[in-house]
Amino acid sequence: MDLEISDERYTFAEDATGSRFTVSHDDKVIGVADYIDQSTGVDDSDSSAAAGSVRVFTHTEVSPEHGGRGIAAHLVRFALETTAEEGMKFRTTCSYVMQFLEKHPEFEGSRA
Repeated sequence: MDLEISDERYTFAEDATGSRFTVSHDDKVIGVADYIDQSTGVDDSDSSAAAGSVRVFTHTEVSPEHGGRGIAAHLVRFALETTAEEGMKFRTTCSYVMQFLEKHPEFEGSRA
């Protein structure tokens, strides 16, 4: 997905092989949202998680040169929307994603 921010074009994508979502500018990756897909089951400690997989977001980072433009928020929104579209629930250990979720309750239904 391409998005124009501050008159510059950024490309958001999922790198499933690398278990991360990326944002690129001028064909260079300038930000990532890393994740781990974990299997869940009947013995999972969170009874709201259906059997299958849960995506756990572990780290989000955007290069300092591109900071202050809301790029990390766009990256996290893209990652959460893509995860929901894939039919997966998610959890997070990433403080940035936690803060994002506090401001965006529309993702509450996709949390494991």
